[in-house]
Amino acid sequence: MARNRRNKRSGSKKITDYISFKTFIILVIVLVLIIIACTSIIRYRNQQDIEMLAKQKEELDKQIEEIFSETEKTIINSNSNKPDRVIRISAVGDILCGSEMLEDAKQKDNTYTFDYMFQNITSYIKNSDIVLGTMETNFTANPYSGYGNRNSPKEFGMAVKKSGINLVSISTNHSLDYGINGLKETKKYLQEIGFSTVGDRLEKETVNIQKIKDAKIAFLSYTYGVEDSSSKSKKDLESLNIFNEKIAKEDLEYAKENADYIFVIMHWGDDYATVQSKEQEKVANFLIENGANVILGNHPAVIQPMEVRETDNGDVFIAYSLGNYISSINYEASKVELVLNIELRKRGEDGKIVLSKVDYTPIYVLDNGEKAKNRYELIDMKGVAKEYAGGNTSIVDKKTYNKLLDGLKLLKEVIGR
Repeated sequence: MARNRRNKRSGSKKITDYISFKTFIILVIVLVLIIIACTSIIRYRNQQDIEMLAKQKEELDKQIEEIFSETEKTIINSNSNKPDRVIRISAVGDILCGSEMLEDAKQKDNTYTFDYMFQNITSYIKNSDIVLGTMETNFTANPYSGYGNRNSPKEFGMAVKKSGINLVSISTNHSLDYGINGLKETKKYLQEIGFSTVGDRLEKETVNIQKIKDAKIAFLSYTYGVEDSSSKSKKDLESLNIFNEKIAKEDLEYAKENADYIFVIMHWGDDYATVQSKEQEKVANFLIENGANVILGNHPAVIQPMEVRETDNGDVFIAYSLGNYISSINYEASKVELVLNIELRKRGEDGKIVLSKVDYTPIYVLDNGEKAKNRYELIDMKGVAKEYAGGNTSIVDKKTYNKLLDGLKLLKEVIGR
């Protein structure tokens, strides 16, 4: 009897082993099938991603940043011995130094370094005859501040200058944060490091006239007002170009008498509005009626529409807002920037200056995060997106790439309105 029990156990063990082996084989087969299925799915998705990126790159290649270009009908075929001269002027929006930028730029020895923030952009403006911007911060002996009463290290001003900007408006709602003395200090420093400035009434000359290739280009600048204006003295308020029609008309008359072409920089509009206000349109109409040839707006911290208007005095270009050049504002639309390029042509036949071409380079304020060695940097939005779509997926992460695509779409929608 005992032997029979042992035999039964032995038989039972063999059956168990057989079942286990069979189960193992089944599991292996299932696992192999799962691996094959997952690999196929991954390959399919990768292929889809490749096809999608290729399509996006094709769309990026087709996207044109040109806003205006002379037609053949408007170009005079001259038999004159004097050739036409081309003048290139670039412009950016508000230049801000937020508190986060101050923290990022501060070194261990308590000095500041901002150059890295601009290093990717200098090549886009280095060939322009003049590059305009609006300096929306002060340079005084007061404590540094990125918000409220704005005041920045002198290293910031120097970094902006080294990036290629050479003419700045100092007429903003923050120009009198430190009163008339703060405005004087700021203007003095900016001029010491090589900036040409416009926008104040500290001296008799309020119109900045630059001679470029035998052409005299006038630059005027105004702000809608200043922060906490009720606390400012009359002397303070009279030191800044706060817009009113009487002053603007006088300045425009002077510009028409002494220059060949007139740029007006306007600090106006509603914060974060991607469309111009009725007040902006009203002021623009007044400026055009009184001789302005180009109107460049800022202050809303986002891009606003642009237009070319035909007048008896030729084509007039209006950019209601160029957004910011750089800032640490944590609002996606405020990170979408541009470098505007304006080409003027001085005709050899009659010396008249006409608007020849307007285009732009899309720029993005990249925030690499608080732990990054260099947190903020300006990048070529379209160039980086195209490189990513072309296969260099290490240049930025996918999340940033999608933000760049959204930003390009926003620019196209807003500028084309």
